[in-house]
Amino acid sequence: MRLIKAVLIATMLLHASAASAAEPVRRLAHYTHQRWTEEGEAPAPVLAMDQGRDGYLWLATGVGLFRFDGINFEPIDIEPGQGRQDPPSAVLAARNGDIWTSLGETHRFAVYRDGALRASALPAAPNRVVAMAEGKDGAIWALTARFDAELLRLRGDRWRAFNAAQGLPRDDALSLLVAADGAVWVSLSNSVARLPPGAERFEVVRRTPRANGMLSQDPLGRVWLSARTGSYPLTGPGGHGPPPAGPPYRTDDAQIRGAPRFDRAGNLWIATRYGGVQRVAAAGAFGRSSRLIETLGDRDGLSSDLTNQVFEDREGNIWIGSEKGLDKLRPATLRSEPLLNHPAAFGDKLLSASDGSVYVGEADTIYRIAPGGAPKPILRGVREPQSLCEAPDGAVWIAFATRVAVWKDGRTLRTFNRPDTDSIIYDCAFDRRGDFWISAAAGGLLRHHQGRWEAMFAQADGERFHPMTMVRDADGRLVLQWALRRLAWVDYPTRTFQGLDLGRDATAVTLYPAANGDVLAVGDFGLSRFRDGRVDTIRAGALRGRISGVVQTPQGDTWLAYPRALVRLDAQDLERAFARHAFSLPDLSLGFGDGLTSRPHSHTQRALVQGGDGRIWVATETGTLWMDPRHIVRTHLPPDVSIRSLAAGDHLYRDPADLRLKKATSSLEIDYAVLSFADPRQVSVRYKLEGFDRDWVDPGARRQAFYTNLKPGKYRFHVIAASNEGVWNRTGAAVAFDIPPTFLQSRWFLALCIGLTLALLWLFYRLRLAQLEQRIHVGHEARLSERERIARELHDTLLQSVQGLVLRFQSVANKMPPGDQSRDLLESALKRADDVIVDGRNRVRDLRMAESPGDLPAILEERGAAAGFDPPIPIHIITEGVARTVHPLVAAEIGRVAGEALFNIARHAKAQSVEVSIGFTDHQLSVRIRDDGVGIPQEVVVKGHKPGHFGLVGMRERAQRIGGALSIESRPGAGAEITLKLPARLAYADKAPARSRLSNFLRRFGRAPVA
Repeated sequence: MRLIKAVLIATMLLHASAASAAEPVRRLAHYTHQRWTEEGEAPAPVLAMDQGRDGYLWLATGVGLFRFDGINFEPIDIEPGQGRQDPPSAVLAARNGDIWTSLGETHRFAVYRDGALRASALPAAPNRVVAMAEGKDGAIWALTARFDAELLRLRGDRWRAFNAAQGLPRDDALSLLVAADGAVWVSLSNSVARLPPGAERFEVVRRTPRANGMLSQDPLGRVWLSARTGSYPLTGPGGHGPPPAGPPYRTDDAQIRGAPRFDRAGNLWIATRYGGVQRVAAAGAFGRSSRLIETLGDRDGLSSDLTNQVFEDREGNIWIGSEKGLDKLRPATLRSEPLLNHPAAFGDKLLSASDGSVYVGEADTIYRIAPGGAPKPILRGVREPQSLCEAPDGAVWIAFATRVAVWKDGRTLRTFNRPDTDSIIYDCAFDRRGDFWISAAAGGLLRHHQGRWEAMFAQADGERFHPMTMVRDADGRLVLQWALRRLAWVDYPTRTFQGLDLGRDATAVTLYPAANGDVLAVGDFGLSRFRDGRVDTIRAGALRGRISGVVQTPQGDTWLAYPRALVRLDAQDLERAFARHAFSLPDLSLGFGDGLTSRPHSHTQRALVQGGDGRIWVATETGTLWMDPRHIVRTHLPPDVSIRSLAAGDHLYRDPADLRLKKATSSLEIDYAVLSFADPRQVSVRYKLEGFDRDWVDPGARRQAFYTNLKPGKYRFHVIAASNEGVWNRTGAAVAFDIPPTFLQSRWFLALCIGLTLALLWLFYRLRLAQLEQRIHVGHEARLSERERIARELHDTLLQSVQGLVLRFQSVANKMPPGDQSRDLLESALKRADDVIVDGRNRVRDLRMAESPGDLPAILEERGAAAGFDPPIPIHIITEGVARTVHPLVAAEIGRVAGEALFNIARHAKAQSVEVSIGFTDHQLSVRIRDDGVGIPQEVVVKGHKPGHFGLVGMRERAQRIGGALSIESRPGAGAEITLKLPARLAYADKAPARSRLSNFLRRFGRAPVA
């Protein structure tokens, strides 16, 4: 096991050594710096910090506990009703996700868990807690501020105190460290003590009289002490064995305040009392060579010289908590040079020479940078160089406002006047013959040939001549922007033209001659490639803004300088973009967090060049930066994503997971955080509310989602994000919530509405039936009234008049002698008149049938007797149910229907018997007439009548007139069955009072027709 550890440690040391050899030592100037101060509403002072499992940076400050997502400081207060909240003195992010803090005045402990900070039920510490740490076994350690050192350990639900009784010296404890092997270290004013893993008693490791040392641990697991005598290791790798030999680093001895911290690259950072923060470069390689020690203070932009703690997050960012706020330092991919900070008015002029060196023309100095070297001035006291070009012999020609200087081999060879063009020299180049050409936009195109200046190519084709950017391609031809929308390839005296598709806004472009003979043109429009007379263009698309520079590396990568980022496209991405004629999201984008602290200059001829050592130089608004594409600082970590809070109505849910919201909730606000601290504003975010949004939403820089008019139901809000490096966290974070319906939104209410609707439909149906019933009853009553009126008229007029005439004629006959032939004739007429009177009285009696009860069996019996069966056959009348009085008119119509049926049986059926069944029920009256005859022909049953005969038709019409339904069934040789069914409400005479009430109701509301 020890052999394996030794091999691993040796491998790490070799790797660190190789990395150090491959990349120059990083200086403090090679970090990006961002700060948040109390003037900008940041909490201050920042006393302690830690990073939670969810990615938040937790800050113990003088104004409370905060968590920070790179953009917003969110205060975290103790839940109401749990006592007074005073500012915390320490903070610890436990591995299980809990956030522990100790309150500075009450010494109580509080734990943030499940979206709330709650006071712990554990006893308060005896003194103010100055540091907290978590052991490898999950135990929580707390170091108190008292002269007699006391350390608290929480294991389970009990604190245990470690003090002099457990081997801690009676001294002022200064710092606490849990080593990689699980040992607990405590530094005191005059000693260092260690609690071995599993032990219950401290042992003094080293006596350090009046050293006031602070502990730290390097990437190899060595425990260090930063004290008055400097910073040096106490142990070997892994916290065991003797330390390497060597003198201590001469760090600030008297002003150490917060715990020193090693970063992952082996640099030692020390927070000091009044001297800002110190950094020992590559301190982990102790004893190998002297190390660079630098200091960063308020004069360098630090928020304060009084610093409290240094912390490194998971992405490698260095955080410094100070008296006035918070600072972040990040290893920069793009590095600045202290000399290159005085840019020319129209941007630094960059030139990549054939010997691999890079020339930079600033406002008052021209610099040369040899491969792998630093900038060195070659011309001082100059004023605003306008262009730089390399001659075929390697000399550099520098054009100024009135003259041209030629520099080579460390000296100026000569200078000579340049022509007055009433315009700056926009660009310059040498042709294959060695002649020097300059473009001056409105001043035209000039050539320096054999010591003389010549104006070239007077415009002849009617297009405005406006030469600007100019380069020499791989074939030695000059390529220049001849006019705003035209390129020219010049091999004097020949010229070849191709158009520039610049879109709506035509401006100057930047030209780049590729090694394979291609010419690239970039600008506001995007990127065009000219190859063998063909041009392909990529429009801006997803990447917007003017492209100020372009470089292609020998490895095939293409770098583009946008206003806020340097973008890298590999060869395949570039070809795909040309095929689609649009950019897609690049695989790498370097912005502010990577050291691009200023915009690439848009007025210099070219903002990007690459030197022979592979470094790319960038001319920005504030000077020239450089980067090595082989050493890009990348974390390759997907960003953490967190749902910070959900606000619905007047309630705020912090760190929600699964929620059941209040009824009637229709609007809510969801705040989320993308926890990538490298460059928080360059991350990409997508979110979707499942159950509401159809597609992913791109909110840009916004970190909130708003929803209104949400219906009751189950929803799931899901947010994903990508870092500035394009690494996606597609798992992201999600919160599920349920909006319960109110009663008016519930299924019960819907069911009630459906029930009420069905009830109303049923009621309308019943009312419609009542209307139809009313119409039928009114019709019946009208018919009865009319029959009675006719009966009265017949009785009171015709019959009485005839009776009177008969009596008078009888008086006359009585006066005639007996045996008189005339008398006999008159007596015979009078007898006939008596028969007419009797028949008339019978008809009057029939018309006044409403006065007689509707005895349906009797009526049907009469109809059977009148049917005229010859020979007579038995007719069986069967009554089912309790007989009830039938409405007279209904009984009469049923009698006529039955009479027609019996008549047909008597004439056509050849039946041996007939059965008439009368069914009285509460719901209907039914009359069924069945015979055992030959049956009705099937075609007659189907058609409903026999051609030329209307008996069956009349039967149906009579049934419909009283509201009934008639059905006929017949099988050949098995007889026929005729059934008449009638609703009880229409058939029975005892239903009349109810019908009368309903009729009155309908009449009142105007729904029933009045007969």
